[in-house]
Parts: sequence; C-alpha cells; structure tokens
Amino acid sequence: MIDLHMHTTYSDGTDTVTELLKKAEDLGLEVISITDHNTCKAYFEMENFNVKEIYQGDIIVGCEFTTIFDNRLIEILGYGFDYKNVNKYLEEFYNAEKISKNTSSLYNKLLDKIEELGLEFHQERYKKFESEFFERGIYNELIKYESNKEKIKENIWDDFSDFLRRGINNKNSVLFIDKSNFYLKVKEVVRIIHENGGIAFLAHPYQYKFTDTEKFLDKLYNEINLDGIECFYTTFTGEQTNYLINFAKKRNLLISGGSDYHGTRKENYNLGVGRGNLKISKDIINNYKVYNFK
Repeated sequence: MIDLHMHTTYSDGTDTVTELLKKAEDLGLEVISITDHNTCKAYFEMENFNVKEIYQGDIIVGCEFTTIFDNRLIEILGYGFDYKNVNKYLEEFYNAEKISKNTSSLYNKLLDKIEELGLEFHQERYKKFESEFFERGIYNELIKYESNKEKIKENIWDDFSDFLRRGINNKNSVLFIDKSNFYLKVKEVVRIIHENGGIAFLAHPYQYKFTDTEKFLDKLYNEINLDGIECFYTTFTGEQTNYLINFAKKRNLLISGGSDYHGTRKENYNLGVGRGNLKISKDIINNYKVYNFK
C-alpha cells in the first residue's frame, strides 16, 4: 500500500515531518511522497537525520504546485525531481514577501466581496489561518450565520472544499476571486518539473468540482505535456476513479494516487486509506522511472 499525496506543517498540514513518517511506518506504507504546497522544505529537513530509523519504506520526492490553466486554479503534483533546484525556483516565486503581498490582496478582495454581497461576517471573530491559507478561517466564520446561506443559494456551504472550489475559485460563482495573476501557469510548472528530472501529474481532477471535468481533462491533455493523472483519491467515487484510469490508459499516461492527508485539518482524509478503502497498490509506480529520496 502506498500514499503519494500528503502535507506537513511546511504547508497546511498539522503533522511535522517526523510525525508523518512515524504514522506512515505504523501503517506499513511501502512508498510515500510528501507533497507540501509550493515548497520542498520537508526534504531539506530529512537531510538532517536518518530517515530509515523512523520510516523503512521508500520516499519519492514530491510537491503540489498551485497553477493556473484555462483561467482556473488547479494543482500539479510533481514527483522525482531535483528538489534543491526546484525549491530555488519556488523560493523566488513563492517567497515570504510575495506570499504576504498576494495574500493581503486576495484577503482584501474577499472582504470587499463579502461586504458587497451583504454577508454577515465579524472580522474580530475570524480565526486567521497561516499565510496563504486564510480562506478556511473566513469560511468558518461565514457558516455560523444562516442568513449567509439564504443570500448565496449556491452549493458551497457543506464543507470548506465546496466553499473554495465551487465558490471562491469558480468563475461562475458570486464569490469568485480572480487569482490568475498570483500563480504560475501550468506550462511553466511542468517545464520546471521536467527540466529537473521529474514527472508531472494533474492532482485530483474531480476535487475541483468543475461542471465540465471530462471536457477540461481533454483540453488539458491536448495542450499540456503531462505525464499522468491522480486517479485514486480520498473523495473519488468508484465511477470517477474508473473513468480516470481508463482516460489515462487510453492516452498512455501514468497513474498516481493519495489520501491528501493534512492531519487534523481535513476530517476523514486518513493517511494511506482516505475514508477507509483507498489502499493504493504499489504496482502503479512501476513505470515512474524516478529516483527515490536518499
């Protein structure tokens, strides 16, 4: 059993690197990849101790890159690349100063949108989450008030993922915030991954909750030189997984999968097993042709 999608405290997870490795070992995971958002810092930390004393399995270097394609915000999972070179690029584009500036701009845009829509929101009660992940705190404040659900009769209130994907990131929603100038384009991200010896996958296609996911996949495949698709994921139905596997096989694309574990921040996104039945086979990585972290 493997898990190629997980996060630590270096992005928006709640487990440290060593805590995550210990849990992976306890679960008997054969292969993992730590895929923090827009940073490879976990791998630099692992240079400073003997990983095998904590986790006996193999580790594929990974990162989840936030990108823009077709004016939509999506993520690309990169695997097996030279993390030192890639992180230099990430530190340049996603350095603390730029993140702070971009976050402040997006935060103010969202507050303006909330005011424009007449939503109930008390800024003094808003629990701000770290750096660029501020939207979760805003969601937690907005859902306290039934009047907000009455004013926005969109399918965005059941959980934070719906609020983010169907609301803020959805150009057809009244809550939409344009983020296209704040993130790298997909072609640039894939180029960086490939030039540093890695392979690039579209992360969790159905998690974006597009109304035209299948058409979007065709467009992405036709325009971007991807190596694969994340077909196994915590929230996917069997039908969705089968569609993605068939899509990948017909186009000679690689297959990946993971829980998207964030520790306590995402309920029921359990390491290795998702909501209990993920259990991804090691066989899917047989053709990856990438080096493991040493």
